[in-house]
Amino acid sequence: ASVFLKTVDRSGEKISQLPVKLNTLWNADECPEVLLPWLAWTLSVDRWDKAWTEETRRDVIRESWMVHRHKGTISAMRRAIAPF
Repeated sequence: ASVFLKTVDRSGEKISQLPVKLNTLWNADECPEVLLPWLAWTLSVDRWDKAWTEETRRDVIRESWMVHRHKGTISAMRRAIAPF
């Protein structure tokens, strides 16, 4: 096998040893709390506050797609300031 294929095979072994299931990382409900800031960043959440409760942070992530879909509209602005 080529060097590339050997490297791919080794990476697959390492991925299976990760302490978290990869499919949970993209889900606001299942993502480990410590990784929520990175999920929010990945999904381009505009407003983030470490002081928010865990549930508020998960809600903001869940609703980020709608905020981006309606960005600039009055309803999006209301949602953006709702946690305050």
